Amino acid sequence: MHWLKRNLRPSWRKLRRMPHRVNLFAVRIAVRIFPLIAIERHRLYPPARYCSTTAEWISTAGNDINASITRVDAASIVSNPLPKTIHKGVRQQFLTDETYAYPETFVATIPRGRVLKRGLVITPDGQLLQDVSTYFPDPPETLASSISVEWKFEKLTPIEGRVAVLTTDGANLYYHWLFQLLPRFELIRRAGIETSRIDYFVVNSQKSRFQRETLALLGIDHAKIIASDQVPYLTARELVVPSVPLGGGCFRPWMTDFLRASFLSMNHKKIRSSGRRLYISRAKAGYRRVLNEPDVVELLRRRGFETAAFETLSVSQQAAAMASCDAVVAPHGGGLSNIVFCSPGTKVIEIFSPELVAGYFWKLSNQMNLDYYYLLGKGAPATLQVDYPQSWNAGTDIEVDLEMLEKTLTLANIS
Repeated sequence: MHWLKRNLRPSWRKLRRMPHRVNLFAVRIAVRIFPLIAIERHRLYPPARYCSTTAEWISTAGNDINASITRVDAASIVSNPLPKTIHKGVRQQFLTDETYAYPETFVATIPRGRVLKRGLVITPDGQLLQDVSTYFPDPPETLASSISVEWKFEKLTPIEGRVAVLTTDGANLYYHWLFQLLPRFELIRRAGIETSRIDYFVVNSQKSRFQRETLALLGIDHAKIIASDQVPYLTARELVVPSVPLGGGCFRPWMTDFLRASFLSMNHKKIRSSGRRLYISRAKAGYRRVLNEPDVVELLRRRGFETAAFETLSVSQQAAAMASCDAVVAPHGGGLSNIVFCSPGTKVIEIFSPELVAGYFWKLSNQMNLDYYYLLGKGAPATLQVDYPQSWNAGTDIEVDLEMLEKTLTLANIS
C-alpha cells in the first residue's frame, strides 16, 4: 500500500495542479494578446528575485521606504545530551544534532509588502525574503522551482492597515501551529510592539478546533484574524513580519514558557506530576499508525498506563493531562508536542518507524529537562540501527517489537 501511495502521489499532485496551470497560462496569453487588460505582473508571475535575509534587504532597498528590523535573540549554539535507547548505537539523526545552531530572532516591518498563502513574504520591489518564508516542498526541490510550479493566478487583496504575518507552511498541523506559528505572536510582543496596535493577524486557517481555541486563549479578537486559506494573497499598508523561531528544532526557553503560561490553567512554574502514565494513540490518524496497537496498549496497561486520543480533547485538556504525567509513551507524531506541558523529570519514550527518525521531541525534552528514550519499530536490520538510510516517509506505519518495548520500559525504570 505504501509503495502504491508513493508511486501515485507525484501523478496525483500534477493532476491536481493542472486546472490552476491551465488557468494561469490562459490569463498570461490573454494579457499578451490584449495589452489593454490591466493585470499586475506580480499576480501572473512568481518573484524573479530572492533575498536570503530580511536584514540584507532592509540595509539596501528597505531603508528607502522606512522598513525596519528589531532583533530579539542573538544566534547561539546549543548542546543536546544524546537520548537513551536499548539499541546498540544512537541513530545518526540524533548524532548530527548533538550540537545545534539556534538562528537569531527578529521582527521586521515592511511597508506595502505582500504575503502569500504559505507565509511567503514578498517585498514591494518584488523580492522574496527567504529567511521568513517557510516552505516544505514535497518532493524536496529548490525554493524557486517549487514556487514556480505551484504559482496560481490569485486575487490580490489590499489591506489598508497594519498586518502581522503569523502564517507558516505546515501550520495546519498541530506541531507546526504550536511551535512555528504561535511563537511569532509572542516574538512580536518581545520586540516591544503592542499587539493592540495591529489591525489584523494572518494565520493559516481557523478550521481546526486547536486553531480557534489557541487564538482565543491568546486574546486575539476574531474580527482581526485573516485566514490565508480564505485570503491567499494580500498586500498591506504595513506588514509586521516576525522571524520563524522554530528552525529545525529550536526551542528557546521563552517559547516554552510562553506556551505553558498561555495554555496551562495552573501556575506553569509550580506544576508537579501526579504520577499519571499516558500512552498517546494515533489510531484516529490517517497515517503512521501502530499496527499492533492492541498488544502495545495491553502491555502498557499492565504498567499503569492509560490510553489517550488527544484529537478528542481541547488544547487546555491536553496540557493538563500532560502536566499530570510522570511517564509518556507515544509513536512519533503531533501529540508529542504536548510534552512542552510536562513537569521536569517526566519520562518520555518515543517510538519511531525506521523510515522516519526526527529529533524534534528529543530536543524539546532536553529543553524541558525531561528524561527521554527512543525505540525503533520493526524493519531496520540490527546491523544498520545507527546509520540506516531512512526514506523519510512520514506515512509509514509502525510495528512495535513488544520485547524491545519491555526492555525500554525497564531501562527507563518504569515498572
